[in-house]
Order: sequence, then structure tokens, then C-alpha cells
Amino acid sequence: MSMYFKASHRLPTFILMLTIISFQTVAQAPSKRGMVPIDYFDFVFVGSPSISPDGSKIIFAKTSVNDDASGRHSHLYLIERNQPPRRFTQGDKDRSAKWSPDGKSIAFVRSVDDTPQVFIIPANGGEATQITELEDFMTELQWLPDNQGLLLSLEGEQVEGEQATDKSDTTDEEATRAEPDIVVVQHARYMANSLGFLNDKRIHLHTLDIPSKTLTQITRSEDYNVRSPQVSPDGKYVFYSANKTGTEFNGSAISDIYKVELATKTTTRVTEHPHAEYQSAISHDGKRIAYLHNEAEYTQTDLWLMDSDGKDAKNLTKDFDRNATRAAWSPSNKALYFIASDHGAERIFSVNTEGGTVNALLEVDKTQSSLTLSPAGDYAVFAMESSTELPELYRYDFETQNLTQLTQFNQDVLARLHLSEAKSVWFKNDKGMNVQGFLHLPVGYEKGESYPLVLNIKGGPGGMWGHRWFHENQMYAAKGYGVAYVNYRGSSGYGFDHANAVRLDYGGADYQDNMQFLEHVIAQNDWIDVDQLFITGGSHGGFLSNWITTQTSQFKAAVTQRSVSSWISAAGTQQYTPYQMRSEFGGSLWENFDYYWDRSPLQFADKVTTPTLIIHSDGDTITPIGQGQEWFYALKANDVPTEMVIFKGENHNLSRTGTPTNLVERLERILEWFERYSK
Repeated sequence: MSMYFKASHRLPTFILMLTIISFQTVAQAPSKRGMVPIDYFDFVFVGSPSISPDGSKIIFAKTSVNDDASGRHSHLYLIERNQPPRRFTQGDKDRSAKWSPDGKSIAFVRSVDDTPQVFIIPANGGEATQITELEDFMTELQWLPDNQGLLLSLEGEQVEGEQATDKSDTTDEEATRAEPDIVVVQHARYMANSLGFLNDKRIHLHTLDIPSKTLTQITRSEDYNVRSPQVSPDGKYVFYSANKTGTEFNGSAISDIYKVELATKTTTRVTEHPHAEYQSAISHDGKRIAYLHNEAEYTQTDLWLMDSDGKDAKNLTKDFDRNATRAAWSPSNKALYFIASDHGAERIFSVNTEGGTVNALLEVDKTQSSLTLSPAGDYAVFAMESSTELPELYRYDFETQNLTQLTQFNQDVLARLHLSEAKSVWFKNDKGMNVQGFLHLPVGYEKGESYPLVLNIKGGPGGMWGHRWFHENQMYAAKGYGVAYVNYRGSSGYGFDHANAVRLDYGGADYQDNMQFLEHVIAQNDWIDVDQLFITGGSHGGFLSNWITTQTSQFKAAVTQRSVSSWISAAGTQQYTPYQMRSEFGGSLWENFDYYWDRSPLQFADKVTTPTLIIHSDGDTITPIGQGQEWFYALKANDVPTEMVIFKGENHNLSRTGTPTNLVERLERILEWFERYSK
């Protein structure tokens, strides 16, 4: 101010104070509040980045809730050099964008009348042109190296020539009669979550000639599906994985890698293993293939490397003690990058193709996903998130090690919210194993005050929680609850021994870790009101919520979601086959009945006193709605306060990808139930 006002022309004191107050008012950040369920409608998610061949542009998908919360919009956005992202296509269902090898065009998928179709748009913008009229469902899209064709994976009928059914003898009466509406079940695997009853269609490879729009089928069989195809750099071959043993629809995970020559449709088997080798990634010179390998069921997933003819195979991650995922080659063909679960986060790792130490790309406790490398190998693009940050795209420059945030779609919504960071908490369980959990303080926490606590149990038992965005925990914290959760035995990210420790011990190791973690958290945090404990969980976490309330009455209220109440009835009604259940439970119902029944909460339902809200979806094939109905019946029969909320038209993924209005309603119901039974 001295630049503008001399001492002899000083402003009156009260005017100066008003001026300062006014500037302070403008400069102050808006007051923050805790998250509420309807905030979900404002969240934006990003993914599937693809980098142009010259490395100057990045195209990606941006997903947001539509206006009436009945679904989601998916738009393609473009980043050019250091410019902010801009919308690139005009459709509301656009995704899976892929650059042509010459960088002049972009192919992408747009849903038309609920069927995915291929569109192509010039890389410099303009009108997108639809080039397919597909009736079959498309699962994958790739360019061929000549820029004139695409490789498509389509799910369709596998018949040659005329249909097998002969209707030449159909009478007039039969011709006008309504068609029967039935499902004929022959295979042990006949259901899938979000798909319902499966049909006889199979996923196979097709090439699409763009100028003529001619579609040519390359592989064909009723006995298997083609998975994870990748075109060789010279465009002559496609490598893929498949289970050709005839056991895929019995639930077997057996898989080998094959290659098919596009010109002749001749298929050659590349690997031959008694269990699973899959998800091949071809080096840029076409000489070697990286792929995933499981020695047997319930073993570590390792990253292996072999010559393109299947020879000289070697394990690159045998000493890593984490499950690898599909790898991306560096342009030099000397390194492979992949993502693995590790201590509560999904992290990017690299390994030299000659073997050696596996190294993390970033030393941060944040989850990374959707990894892609620039063609020149100078930078990587990926999504990254944390317990207080929604996923956004980032660029990592290998030479300078600079990390640059590319998108900020959620900046405004996060700026108005008071969020609670997930704090890592380690403890030693009764077996002497170090186990990691996490704790959120209540929003507005003040030292000396007491607060209720929610034990939120993750599903699985594989997978993990921790250093990633999970709006549900933020909403509990916003209501004044602390939130605790643990990556109990059976979880991913802590090595094979930890993941395998729950085998044939459901309701044992997983139960003990949750309860011992709760005891540890209570002992270390005197602000927790032990008379105000609540419990919830979904899937395996729903099973454990049921199980725990049969063992203790210390919780004020429970919300069990997409749960299992009886392994007896679950075995015959969910999507997993007798083969899979025999592997998971050490035998069939008739071979190991006591284990199925002794680990079923239903057997001990008469011990439950905890008021319980049951949330289930009527289209769930992983934990069918009958599991919720049986639990509801049992609690009603034993005079336990209970309600059941059934979400129509939803499946096992309600909490993650369900219809937005239903997803938010679920959150509201959980919060209301806990509030009902609070002090």
C-alpha cells in the first residue's frame, strides 16, 4: 500500500479495517463440510488413456453421472501437449479410443441402441463415422498395422451355414403360436454377474477391412472363448489365450497361449501347461512374449518371458511375492512395467527382461491404474488416487522423474469437502503375523471427545483396501463415525502366505483378524466409544458381518450387504460351479458337508441379537438374493430387529457400478440404520 499512499494521506482506521476484512473474506477458502451421499452425483472418473504415435497427444475416457442419475455418460477427451483437456467426441457413450498406427485416425466404441459399434474420427477432429452395424457384442478393439483394418473380439453364435433348426414342417397353427421363453442349461457354468443366464455365444476374433467394411471371422468354436488377443507388430499373427481342454464351462481356469495366422487362419499352440498361461504382451520387435503364469490353483501369479515360438521361458518375478498383472513393454524391449497390489495400494513396478530386482516406479502411498507408455518411452500416463483424492490422470517423465497432474475434474467438489485420510495401522495377530489395517478419524474430531466407530469389512477374501478412493468411508466419517478396516488373512498385497492363510478357514482366520484388529484399534484410541460400535461389509464382508454377529453382541447395529448366510444353499444357486466349489471348500457338499455347514452363519442365527439391515440385489448371481432372504427369515424367526432392502435390476456390483440413484439410496439407507440405533 505504500506505493499508493503516502503517510500524510493515510486512510481512516475504520476504512482500512473494512478493506482488510473485505479482502480476507474474498481470499478465504469456502467453508468445508463432510461428504454426503448425493455428492456422488458430482464425481468424475477417468481411465483408458491412449498416447498418439508421435507422443504429443493423449486421448482418454471421462465418466460422469447423467442428469437424472439413471446412468452414466462416457465422453472422450483429448490433451494436446501442455493444454488443458478438451472434449473430443460428442457422443454420451464413447469409450475405448485407439490411435491408428500412423496417428491420423482414432477408432473408438460408441453404444448405439445398447450395442457397441465402431466409429472412426480424424485425429485433428471433425465428424465421427460409424463403420460397423454389429449385432454381436464387441469386447475388444485393436488396429492392424496397415492402418486399413481392425481386429475385433465379438461374442456370437458359432455356426457354419444354415441354422440347425429345420422349420419346414411347421404348421400354420404353430407358426402363429407365441414362442416359448425358456433357458436350456447344459453346462455347469451357466450364470454370470451382470449377464444373468449365459447363452451359447462365444467370443472369437474377427478382422474388419475399413474401406469395404467387410467383417471376416478368424477363429471359431463352441468349446472355448478367445481372451486377451494381441496383434503381432508385423500384422501377420494374433496371439491369444484360451482354454481348449473342453473344461472352460465346468469352471476350470486352465489356459494356454496360441497364435493364429490372419492370412490362413491357421492356429498354433505356443504354450502347453497343466494350469494357466495367459495375457500375452508382445515385444515391439516381435521376438519375445511376456505373459502371466499360474503353476496351479491358489498359487502366485508370476510374470514370465519366452521367445515368440514358446521356447526359453523364464520367470521374472519368482522372488517378488506379489501377483503380477499384464505387462507393458518399454520401447527398448529391455524392461516390462506392470501393476501389482502392495500394502494397501496398487503400484506400478518394473523388471528388467534379463531378470533382477522388481522396482516400484513411485514411492508414494497412492493407487495407480490404467498404465500406458509413450511410443518413444520417455513418459508414462496413468490414473492415480488416494483415500482423499479421486482418480485423475498423471504423466511421469522417466528422465527427469517429474510427476505432472494432467486432469483436475474433481478439484471443485473436493475443495468443498472436509475429508478424513486413511491412516495405516499395523498389528500382530495371534499367529504372529503382521497385518495392516486402516483408520479414519471422524470429520471434526476433537481431542477429549468420544466418537462411535464403524468396522467396515472388505469383500474377497482377495483384494485389499487402503490407499485408494472409497467414498463410503468418507460418508461414515462425515457423520461423526471413526472407520476401521483391515486387510485380513486372505487379502492380496501381502504375499502368498498371507493370501493363502484363509484357505479352508472361512469364519476362522478372517474373523480373528477383524476382531483382533478392532481390539487393537480400541486399545490405541481412547476416543472410541466402545458402547457405540457398528459393523458392515459386502460380499465376503457381508458373510463376515453375519458370522461376527453370531459370535458377539458388542455391535449396536449391523448392515450386511450381498452376503452369504448358508454355504449349503449358496453352493447350488450361485454362479460358481461344482468344480470351483470343490476347490474352494476342499470337496463337494457330500464330501465335506461339515465344513460347509459349520462355517454357515445360518446354523448360529439363533445367537444373533444385533439389529440388522440386509441389503441385496435381485440380479446378484455371486451371492444370490436367496442368501439375504434366508438371513432375513432367520432373524425374523428369532425376533431380531431387521429390515431387508432389495434393489431391483441391480447385481453384485451395486456399490461400485450400480445405477447412480440406487447406489446413493444404498448409502442413505446404511447411514439411516446406524443413526436409528445410535444413542
